[in-house]
Amino acid sequence: MASGGRYFWVSDGLVVRDPGIDSMTGVIAGLIENGEFSEIFQRVIND
Repeated sequence: MASGGRYFWVSDGLVVRDPGIDSMTGVIAGLIENGEFSEIFQRVIND
């Protein structure tokens, strides 16, 4: 758990505790601010 329990992540998923777009965007904004976004999300390359 991270950010006070607002989310949980593993290599293939991110679970946000509270439902809704505002919760999801809040968690993603926090990941960007803390420099953790690129650790959790991976770019998908189309072959």
